[in-house]
Amino acid sequence: MNKAYSSAFKIAFSRATKLIKSPSKIYILVGEVVKKIDSRKSSLGKIKDELFTLTRLLKFWIKGNYKNISTTSIITVVGSLIYFVNPLDIIPDFTPIFGFTDDATILFYVLNKIGKEIKEFELWEKSIKK
Repeated sequence: MNKAYSSAFKIAFSRATKLIKSPSKIYILVGEVVKKIDSRKSSLGKIKDELFTLTRLLKFWIKGNYKNISTTSIITVVGSLIYFVNPLDIIPDFTPIFGFTDDATILFYVLNKIGKEIKEFELWEKSIKK
């Protein structure tokens, strides 16, 4: 991750560290993420599904239904969603064609970093739907 992304994500990560102590604020963040996804569905492509997975993970974690994830990973997820909803990040979202490039970069970084825990969540989620 280059220096600009790293700095911007560190700011989001710092905010996430504080935010995870407030479930109501995480619900607000999840609502903002869903709203942004809904307003930009066509331009998000595959990352839309990944974002929805992260929002579901947070909802189950907040309710206490899913605990098989580290606090550091939760902070990482929250940080990535904070970065996603920020319209004025490294590449502003209103920039034609490239507006979500930085968001996708951050998301793929997070998915690579904590991918195993996300896969475990997805398996758990499938098991409770049966």
